[in-house]
Amino acid sequence: MPVSILIAEESFLGADLLAMALKRCQNYFEVMAQVSSLSEATKSLAEHKPQIALVSTRLRDGQTSGYKLISYAREHFPLTSTVALLHDSQREHVLEAFQCGARGVISRNQAFRVLVKCVRKVHEGEIWASPDQIGFVFESLKRNSDWAAAHPPQKDLGELTPRERDVAALVMEGLRNAEIAVRLSVSEHTVRNYIMRIYDKLGVSNRVQLTRQCTGALRAQPRDN
Repeated sequence: MPVSILIAEESFLGADLLAMALKRCQNYFEVMAQVSSLSEATKSLAEHKPQIALVSTRLRDGQTSGYKLISYAREHFPLTSTVALLHDSQREHVLEAFQCGARGVISRNQAFRVLVKCVRKVHEGEIWASPDQIGFVFESLKRNSDWAAAHPPQKDLGELTPRERDVAALVMEGLRNAEIAVRLSVSEHTVRNYIMRIYDKLGVSNRVQLTRQCTGALRAQPRDN
């Protein structure tokens, strides 16, 4: 039986090209639907219940809507394995995809034959990433382990500048970098720089630790009578 696939791609042309290429793979794949937005994708997931969802991290809803779709699929359609199609292999994007629930990640600068192998391996129950991308994951795990072992004391949020506190609050709300950039009218690169400085000041290495640290510090602050 061919592997059923849902393609979620920002570009209609890109989705068509992917679908045609997959259909030519010795009848191994069956493309059930092609969508370009988060709302279309959620409907198609419910209608077709594909075995694989090939999801671009950018959809027509926005630059981070693909991540939201991956998280939604993980929560509501656990039998659908998701492969994240990244526009680049930056460390942050790779980790974000895995944290949202992707079972495989592949970037657009990799060959189509690699994409085919990725989809097949994910369908067989494996986790797929390039050696460099796997390195990012292990590096993140090591940082988390080192942080947990050290148990650093809570640091005062007063060490943060007003703008850094704004960024930290939006991170705690669950917003992605692109969404924070829009909210604060700055570039996504500027948001990343703010987050790196916040990490350094608070002694954390990722969003989960930042949320725990900020929540703990806020609880520790005395309340006005």
